[in-house]
Parts: sequence; structure tokens; C-alpha cells
Amino acid sequence: MNIKNLRYSILACFCLSLFSCVDEIDLNVDTEQRTLIVDGFVSDFNADYTLKLSLSSVIGIGNDNILDPVPGATIRLLDDRGGIFPYDEEEPGVYRLKGFAAERLTSYQIDISLSDGRRFQSKPQELRSSSLIDSISYSIEEKSLRNNAGDFNSQLFISMLISTDISEAEEPPFLRWRVEGEYQLQEGFPGALNLRRCYIKENLDLNDIRVFDASELNGNVLFDQVIAETPYNFRFADQFCFHVSQFSISEEEFEYWNNIKDIIDINGGLFDPPPGTVIGNIVNVDNPSDIAVGYFSVSSAFFTRQFINSNELDFFVEPKCSTRGFRDIPFGCRNCEELNNSTLERPAYWEF
Repeated sequence: MNIKNLRYSILACFCLSLFSCVDEIDLNVDTEQRTLIVDGFVSDFNADYTLKLSLSSVIGIGNDNILDPVPGATIRLLDDRGGIFPYDEEEPGVYRLKGFAAERLTSYQIDISLSDGRRFQSKPQELRSSSLIDSISYSIEEKSLRNNAGDFNSQLFISMLISTDISEAEEPPFLRWRVEGEYQLQEGFPGALNLRRCYIKENLDLNDIRVFDASELNGNVLFDQVIAETPYNFRFADQFCFHVSQFSISEEEFEYWNNIKDIIDINGGLFDPPPGTVIGNIVNVDNPSDIAVGYFSVSSAFFTRQFINSNELDFFVEPKCSTRGFRDIPFGCRNCEELNNSTLERPAYWEF
């Protein structure tokens, strides 16, 4: 299948696939200590980059899934040539670096000064050579899942598979993939007039880390690597878009995400209270025992979008909304703006 609409973009977030074996991980466990969480990266395409600061939850107190933002920090990106690139705080705990592109043969590190006087830095990193996605394909299969009542129900899932050529890489790369979904939904209910269409984004890889060590390949091409899986349902009736980012990361970062995978498999979820801390590359410059969670990445990236719908897949799926009579109008069919991450504004890149 041909790749459409190649371009670079940002997909930044802190997201945590089953791993065949679980190695022993040295965990720093403290059920009361709140640690700084750093979520951000920069890459080699010119764009705006977001960095988020928050504090971890305290196990057993309040809502364990809620992270408190950390406002009032001074954040700078530093390079080994003396360059200083400041971040602006756009909202509490959310900072943005505008119009930046990392360069080869240059080392970068993040510098964070908190309002309480603590200062954190990441280890200096250089860009690695990027690898291109050659092709994308899909597979649909039925799976049996257990519901909250303990009963098993069948559900269709669609998997995205990619092939990647690494023959021109300077060395076998370590790869990480991030995938975001977006679909269009046409309103529909009996007697409806002036129906609208919404565009809804969603995170497809929460709790699903996809990394690969290309040194394990026998040749120069990675074939049919599964990088995303999601239920095959009404979202594919009209038009669905996969936003795919492939990052060439360092061996150290690869090991970090592998350890995160192990923690997820043990503990069950990204935002569940963790049994301990996986050490990243961010340290308190004055107090090494003050641990920060997260990994600030400097990585080359390749981005593509892929549109797909049930007609192209030749696998029919019923739309969510209809103007025909039904007993209960599904949520969002009368007002699609009620859906999370929904907008009436058609993206400039959208295909019909």
C-alpha cells in the first residue's frame, strides 16, 4: 500500500505490548514521595515542541490517576555550541519551544529550573540517522475479550503493519513508534436537519510501547512490524486516519522504554500507581537522590499519515449515527461536539 501525504509533525506524550521475558529491574520505591515527571522531546524537523511538567500521585491518596501540573518553571534547551533556546509557559505545566529543529553532530540537553529552586538536566544527546517507512498494510481479526461481568465477547480488531528499510542507516537503529488516530463522524438522528461532521482525535497507543532493536534483523528490511492495534468499529465506516511517527532513538532510550514496558506488564497501566521508578536521563544537578521520572529524547523522526475506511478494506462496518428511526440516539449523534477531542473544523490534510 502506498504511503500518502508524507510530512513531518510532532507527536509528543508520555505513553507506556507484551515482552517475552521480564528482567529484574532496580526499583526505587517510595509510596509518599512525589516526583517530578518530565514529558518532552525534540527532533530534526522544524516545528514547535511541547514539554510538560507534573508531579506524580501519592499512592492511596486522592485520585491516583491525576497528575498535578508544575507551573512557574524556567526551561531552556542547551546545545554544546553555546546555544540557548527558551521555552514559554502556555498554560500551567505546559511549556513550548517554537520553531526549532535539532541538527546533526550537535549535542542537546534540557535544563529545568523549578520555582522552589531545584534544577534538573538531561544527559547530552546527539541525533541518530533516521529510517524511512517503506509500506503500510492492515490485518483484521476477531478476538475474544472478557467484559466486567466475566463473560467473553467477540470483537474485531485492526492492526497496522509497517515495513522499514534500514540499509542506509549508519548503524543498526533502535526504533520507537507512536500512533495517533483520528476519524470523522457524521451526525444523524430521526428528523435531523443541517447535519454536521466532526473530526475526533484519540490516543491509540496508551499503555502500548512499540520499540525494536534493528541489530536483531537478519537483513536490512524490517517486514510487517505491528505498530498499532485498535477495535475495528464505526470509526472506520466513513474515514479514519492513522498518524504515524517512527523515531530513531539511542540504545539508552531503547532500554528505558523496555523497562517501562516491563513495569506496565507487571502493574497493569500507565497511570496506575507504580511499584517503583524507572530511572530516565534527567537528574537533579544538586541532589542526585531527588529522582525525576521521564526521558527527554533527542531523536530523528519520520512521519506519515495513512487514511483508510471500510470500503477500501472491503470489510463493512455499520456507522454509528443514522437518520433512520431507533430507540436510543447514540451519544454524539445529535451533537458530535460532545465527544472528547472533537472539532467541527476540517483539518487541512483531511481526505474524503
